[in-house]
Amino acid sequence: MTSSEMKNYLKKKKRKRAALVSVFLAVLALGLALGYAFLIRPAFLEDDPRAADTEVQQEPETEPEFQAIDVSANITEPEPEPEPFDEFDIHVMMVGDDLLHMGLVNQGVQPDGTRNYDFLFKDILEFIDAADIAIVNQESPIAGNDRGFSGYPAFNSPTEAADAIAKAGFDVVLTATNHTYDQGLNGLIYFHDYFTTNYPEISVVGTHSNPNEDSRTSHNGSYWLDKYGVSPNDRPRFDDLELAPEDLVNTANFIIKEVNGVKISILNYTYSHNWATWANGLDGYLNRLCVYDPGSRELDFNTINPEVLEDIKLAREVSDIVIVCPHWGYEYSFEPCAYQKDFARQMIDAGADVIIGAHPHIVEPVEYITTDAGNSGLCYYSIGNFIHCQVPNYTSFEGLAWVSIHVDENGAHVDLEKSGALPLVEYQTWGPLVIQGVYPLEDFTADMAATHACNFRSDKGMTLDLLNQWNSSYFGGFSLTKEDILGAS
Repeated sequence: MTSSEMKNYLKKKKRKRAALVSVFLAVLALGLALGYAFLIRPAFLEDDPRAADTEVQQEPETEPEFQAIDVSANITEPEPEPEPFDEFDIHVMMVGDDLLHMGLVNQGVQPDGTRNYDFLFKDILEFIDAADIAIVNQESPIAGNDRGFSGYPAFNSPTEAADAIAKAGFDVVLTATNHTYDQGLNGLIYFHDYFTTNYPEISVVGTHSNPNEDSRTSHNGSYWLDKYGVSPNDRPRFDDLELAPEDLVNTANFIIKEVNGVKISILNYTYSHNWATWANGLDGYLNRLCVYDPGSRELDFNTINPEVLEDIKLAREVSDIVIVCPHWGYEYSFEPCAYQKDFARQMIDAGADVIIGAHPHIVEPVEYITTDAGNSGLCYYSIGNFIHCQVPNYTSFEGLAWVSIHVDENGAHVDLEKSGALPLVEYQTWGPLVIQGVYPLEDFTADMAATHACNFRSDKGMTLDLLNQWNSSYFGGFSLTKEDILGAS
């Protein structure tokens, strides 16, 4: 073996020995560590009382505990949704002149000598029943049977006619007409008191039996809210208010009908009592439409009585809907005269929602008026007669005014889509004259038109075409059918 080979051999042997020593030392260190961990340290811990303090105690696992927090105190309950307003409609109807000529007075005499006038209204009972407020214009006064009965020009009608009005179901009787004073002041008072005494459920408007009559009523809800911050519906707070004198107002010149909490004022005035002057002592008994000269007492038919406008303003303040029923215009004129147009606009500006006129004995147009001041109202210039014995054909074409009032969360207003006039025809037959009834135009036949008494009593006859022409000309878009009324009520 050469010297270089010997050197390499010795180097390898030396490295092998070093590796074995390293392994031996590593095994020895591992053995010592294991011996300490498993033999020496446990024995030491058992003898050392401090071990208990340093030993980690293993607690059994449990569910974590949470502290309950009351969050309800920090949550605001949501405001309850307000109940939706239950909208509804109110219906007011009116028929024209209940004018009892002697032919009608005699037609009511029964075989036993008593009188009954239920037949006057038999054909419109379904419309009266459908209305919340039914109004009739009692043209001829009912001044007491002891006075005897009379027709034109100084009427006195039987009290049984008033009984028929009550039986038919009317709620309001208009008594301010040009014939109201036909039987003098005592007759006027009897006329008024017969209804109020025997039928207190019926409201009489237009006349008074006491010129100092004082009817007090409260203002509407907004008045109380503005002044006191309390609504009349807020009981008992409202009952505890100490009221001032101005909180109650005199509404003696008109009546207020209330339907489901909605107040409807009805006013009635006449242009005259068939005189050119206003009778002495009549003020306070009969509601007057026009002014008169205090010296001569001559009436000025072209100037409205300012008290009328004041009444309307007051009615506007204390009610939700205002209906004015003037006895005005020119007889037998299909068109309203200048003063009717002027008065109507002044009434609307004062607060009238609806105007329903009478007196001309024939129909005049229905018009929705907007004044220069921007106020609006529905005006029936004249709805004509209702029951009568007049001759001309046009006096038998009539109207039943139907006013629909819609009530929602914003208040009450006239519903023009559902308001208007139902065309009626009084059917008279001849030989002798008999009033057969008053029928809706849609139920009036060609045979009825051909046998109408006007064909025999005058030179102007009646046809369905003529009646339909009048309906189109004067009621126009405001013409209603039975279905429009009975289907909506």
